[in-house]
Amino acid sequence: MIGALVQDSMFMEAIELFRKMQNQGVEPDRVTLMELASACGYLGAVELAKWIYLYIQKKDDIQCDLRLGTALIDMFARCGDPHGAMQVFSHMAQRDVSAWTAAIGAMAMEGNGKQAIELFNEMLHQGIKPDAVVFVNLLTALSHGGLVEEGWEFFGSMDDSFGIKPKVVHYGCMVDLLGRAGLLAEALNLIKHMPMEPNVVIWSSLLAACRMHKNVDVAKYAAEKIAQLDPERPGIHVLLSTIYASAGQWNDVAKVRLQMKEQGVQKGPGSSSVQIDGEVYEFTSGAETRPEMDRIEPMLLEMNCRLREAGYSPDLTNVLLDVDEPEKEYLLSRHSEKLAIAFSLINTGQGMPVRVVKNLRICSDCHTFAKSVSKVYNREIIIRDNNRFHFFRHGSCSCKDYW
Repeated sequence: MIGALVQDSMFMEAIELFRKMQNQGVEPDRVTLMELASACGYLGAVELAKWIYLYIQKKDDIQCDLRLGTALIDMFARCGDPHGAMQVFSHMAQRDVSAWTAAIGAMAMEGNGKQAIELFNEMLHQGIKPDAVVFVNLLTALSHGGLVEEGWEFFGSMDDSFGIKPKVVHYGCMVDLLGRAGLLAEALNLIKHMPMEPNVVIWSSLLAACRMHKNVDVAKYAAEKIAQLDPERPGIHVLLSTIYASAGQWNDVAKVRLQMKEQGVQKGPGSSSVQIDGEVYEFTSGAETRPEMDRIEPMLLEMNCRLREAGYSPDLTNVLLDVDEPEKEYLLSRHSEKLAIAFSLINTGQGMPVRVVKNLRICSDCHTFAKSVSKVYNREIIIRDNNRFHFFRHGSCSCKDYW
């Protein structure tokens, strides 16, 4: 039953069923713990993840074999605990290519491209032959770390050194790497010379890079390609309207929003969740009805005052409405991750890390906000958005603003 719930993406229900299983005195076996590890990873439930690992260590009758060990590495990586992932990896008696792939994936989550390269080279030294999947994680790590030259080198080595023909997913990693680095013309050239037809993911990566580097012309071209392949994809309309808004092209923003309305495309609200004392709290952008808002409101006011004194200034280009500045600042202050961070600061002890799971990509303003909070309040802020992990410490982010 737990496995069925996990397969159906009902992760909270899977964990609740596991707790009922415990209350009835039924001890989990290796298979149960593998399914539970998967649920923990998707939810980012790091405390439960640590409990699972400790439980396995204490139970002599549960063998942490290759499959379970790999599942634990992936679990810790998804929970934003690369140290925990590498701890499991270092204690594995045997490692196959899947285990190495999971470890490199943990470095990709953290954006640690250098360590990913070291792991890959060590894997080769151990005589493990890489497959297509490990190159996906390696190229992702290089993309998140901004290592363009190394990316080209490993991309070229796939076929030349290992006889692995790059697939569309590998080209997607390279487009993402080049786009993040601002090499939009180079990324577009790569797309045009792909040996297969580029899919929606490829064009979406390019469009996301256009948002980062505010390139309206390439963004319009990428959006047209996406519209031909998947006209009902809501995230594309939102990205394009964001790019127009940052350029102050409000007529174009209105046109995109009108197209969304005519096509019946709906944008899901941004939401962020935190886990405190075993309970998950979810916040939606702009929400005013949660009972916790009575305490969050004054906390947000205090945070904004302290952060402004420290030099923080809201980035109003992230507001996609043509309204006055006070209204834009208010709308920005109600982004879901800010509500979640404020709630966590209220309900956790000094020095405790703040862990937030977000359903959408973090905006540039919230990114700057989280950096400032980590410095002013001396807290580690860990945010997992739908793209990667961000580890904020002492006023800087692990992504080195290369997000």
